[in-house]
Parts: sequence; structure tokens; C-alpha cells
Amino acid sequence: MVSINGTLIFQLLNFVILVAILAKFAYKPLLKVLEDRRNKIASDLGEAAKNRDEAAKIKAGYEAQLQNARAEAQAIVDKAMKQANKESQEQLEAIRTQIIREKEIAQAEIKNEREAAIREMHNEVVTLSMAVAEKLLQKNMDNDVNTKLIADCIDRIHSQRAKGN
Repeated sequence: MVSINGTLIFQLLNFVILVAILAKFAYKPLLKVLEDRRNKIASDLGEAAKNRDEAAKIKAGYEAQLQNARAEAQAIVDKAMKQANKESQEQLEAIRTQIIREKEIAQAEIKNEREAAIREMHNEVVTLSMAVAEKLLQKNMDNDVNTKLIADCIDRIHSQRAKGN
């Protein structure tokens, strides 16, 4: 058992005084420091949450701007593609029109050359016919001579055609 003597009372009294001094000078300031630290941590957590929310809003804004920029870029690319297709179609149409026009000009030239060739042949036939008729009129020939003369004229026509081609 414990015996109560003067040292025990003195140690108990020292303990109570020490606790009172510590409570007055150390415990209350220590609690104040802990409370201030708790408040600062809560304040920092609140500020961090606020900053996180603000960062999320800023990020969402940047993502929206990025999405808009992508959409605008795609719209520009689509517009450029449509314009390029339109211009290529216009160029193809212009080339087709030019080809048709050149074909018509070539056909007209061919027709004119054909008509000129026919006129030239007609003039040659007329000239040769007149030469044959003139020779026939100058000579009073018999049937054999006339046949030979006509054959000679036909041979001349063929030889002139061969030289012309």
C-alpha cells in the first residue's frame, strides 16, 4: 500500500502547480497554435478546392475554344475542298467547250477543203471535157479513134489525181 507522508503531499502539490502553470502558459497557447493551424489547413483546403474548380472551369473553356478552333479549321478545309472541286469542274467545262469549238472549226475546215477539192475536180473535168470536145470537133474521126481519145483523157484524169494526192 501507499503510505501518505509529506513527500507524497509535496509531490502532489508540485504536480498540481505544474499542471496549472502548464495549463496557463503552455496548454492554452499550444491549443491556440493547433487551432490556428487547423484553421489554416481548412482555409488552404478550401482555397485549393476553389482553385481546382477555377482550373476546371478554365480547362473547360480552353477545351471549348479548342473544339471551336477545330470546327472552324474543318469548316475552312471543307470550304477549300468545295472551292477546289468547283474550280476543277469549271476548268473541265471550259476545256470541253474549247474542244467542241475546235472540233466544229476542224469540221468546217474539212468541209471547206472538201468543197474546194470538188470544185477543183469539177473544173479539171470541165477543162478536160472541153479539151476532148475541142479535139473531137477538130478531127472528124471514126469510132475507134474516139474510143482511144476518151481512154487517153481518162488516163490523164487518173494521172492528175495521182499527182494531186
